[in-house]
Amino acid sequence: MKPFDEAAFTQELIQTLSKLTQTPAEKIALDDALREDVGLDSLQSMELLSRISEKWDVDVEMEDMLDVRTVRDVVTFMKRLGAEQARASPPPRP
Repeated sequence: MKPFDEAAFTQELIQTLSKLTQTPAEKIALDDALREDVGLDSLQSMELLSRISEKWDVDVEMEDMLDVRTVRDVVTFMKRLGAEQARASPPPRP
């Protein structure tokens, strides 16, 4: 995983959600529910997961995101995943 930049990820997440759901980005808030407020359906959820995995170089399984309900939950999940992967990665060689 690339080093996690929370602000950059949040901005990109909102832009991606906007494109997927045709919801103006300025109307998407961190506490919005992905399904009820943003309008993300199951196919769009899979597309979002695919885009996150590709852009941020992470291996995320759909089951890992079952408890993700809000935009903020996605950010929190990615922050935690970044920290876990950073701890699991061997330090760079000198």
